[in-house]
Amino acid sequence: MTENTAKVWNTCGYVRLSREDGDKEESNSVTGQKDLIRDFMSRHPELRECGMKVDDGFTGSNFERPAFQEMMAEVKSGKINCIVVKDLSRFGREHLDAGEYIERIFPFLGVRFIAINDHYDSLHSHAESDELIVPFKNLINEAYCRDISIKIRSQLEIKRRRGDFIGSFAVFGYKKDPDDHHKLLVDDYAADVVRDIFRWKLEGVSAIDIADRLTATGIPTPMEYKQSIGLRYTNAFRVKEDSVWSAGMVLRILKNPVYIGVLEQGRVTTPSYKVKRLVNKPREEWAVVEGCHEPIIDRFDFESIQKVLAMDTRTSVSGKAVETFSGMVYCGECGGAMIRKTVPSTKKKYVYYVCAAHKNEKTCFAHSLRDAALDEIVLEALKQHIQDVIDLSDLLELTDTAKLQQAGVQKLKARFKKKQAEIDRYQTLLRSLYENLTDGIIDREEYRDFKKNYTKRREEVEEQADAIREEMNQEMVNFSEGRGWMEQFRKHRNIEVLDRAIVVSLIERILIFRDRRVEIVYRWHNEFQWQADLLAKAQQTLPEKEAI
Repeated sequence: MTENTAKVWNTCGYVRLSREDGDKEESNSVTGQKDLIRDFMSRHPELRECGMKVDDGFTGSNFERPAFQEMMAEVKSGKINCIVVKDLSRFGREHLDAGEYIERIFPFLGVRFIAINDHYDSLHSHAESDELIVPFKNLINEAYCRDISIKIRSQLEIKRRRGDFIGSFAVFGYKKDPDDHHKLLVDDYAADVVRDIFRWKLEGVSAIDIADRLTATGIPTPMEYKQSIGLRYTNAFRVKEDSVWSAGMVLRILKNPVYIGVLEQGRVTTPSYKVKRLVNKPREEWAVVEGCHEPIIDRFDFESIQKVLAMDTRTSVSGKAVETFSGMVYCGECGGAMIRKTVPSTKKKYVYYVCAAHKNEKTCFAHSLRDAALDEIVLEALKQHIQDVIDLSDLLELTDTAKLQQAGVQKLKARFKKKQAEIDRYQTLLRSLYENLTDGIIDREEYRDFKKNYTKRREEVEEQADAIREEMNQEMVNFSEGRGWMEQFRKHRNIEVLDRAIVVSLIERILIFRDRRVEIVYRWHNEFQWQADLLAKAQQTLPEKEAI
């Protein structure tokens, strides 16, 4: 390059370092780039430094960078008319946008552009070679950017799939392991807050009332807590200068499976390395890994909370808690919801559960039940069921059912395999039909009859195979989950009074019929029946063993 002493150029150095570049190589570091640019300008006295713009941690795939935009504003105001970069890749890696600036925008604005290591200076770039080389180098830089993006995405996906935490900040309730930032450790203080939130929700407290409790007691919000322990954390949910707990914060905690040791990552992505707009990925593409870290919340309690959140849980008259049976009582006749109706009396008010379909549309029978009566019925029935579960659990402990469980699964697998072989046989027969037709073994009418018959039979066997597969899957689930659910009933064996937490933990729904009969569907009722049937089968085999 030759010096141009006829004109003094108001020069701005531009430095960019993206996250994927890292800072191990001094030549690519911010300091290294600054030193290189200043050394170059010191050897070219016509270049007068008017600033140094730095975009640290920004990708080169686009020009939406704060320091670059500041520099362009100064260019348009006339403060700067020369830009110096280390090389074309520091300027940008998207060849079309980079080419637009170098070949059109900068010449139009009268801006001299210099890329030191690429030996490019727009003041002296009229040769045909430059017109070919610069776009070619921009293409190479873009290809490099795309390659880096693919590698980073694949590495992050590998980490997600093996259960590594890759977030910048740990979820409230946890902290990053100082020895391995991809692992989470329980943060005792925040974990206690999380446990309170889940406990209150089980007790029937609404999300907004939980938020009010936390704010009133001076518990810092997740953002404030992270900032208080020295983390440079911020989020998009802060809307007030004085941050307070909100129902949204509470619900995000209640719905997050991280608290039972499960990591759900990779829920959003970008269409490409050029487009930074986030799009949601289908659930089946998420990276979901269990047992990644110590859980804060019991899995059964978490599942109970998810059931509660899915129900219509209106608050009580006091507004402090949800009614004991809210969202759980249904009409046994029409299947619709039973709603609470208050009937005033001279001395006190009486509350009844009535069929909403009858009350609103007269499409069901007129029947009702006092809330006090329902409470008494459910309490006594629940006591009995708890005892039944305990008795079943004790009997199972005394009886060897493991081999019987395995034998049942193996028998279903054998039946399924047999049905698959039958399906394959009919497929083979269908394929051979056309050959028989073309060879003249059967005529067209016989072909149609055989095809109709084979197709119908194949479809019937496929339905049978699907039923066996479903039964087998359920058996596998029952086998893998074991009897842990029984402990949820056992820990309430001394129950004397119903409360919201017990009801949502142990009961799925309550049905009230027009004859005032109450039917209770308990949680894990299928598992209960399965274990009871298994016990009966095991007990039937005992005399046979003893006879031998």
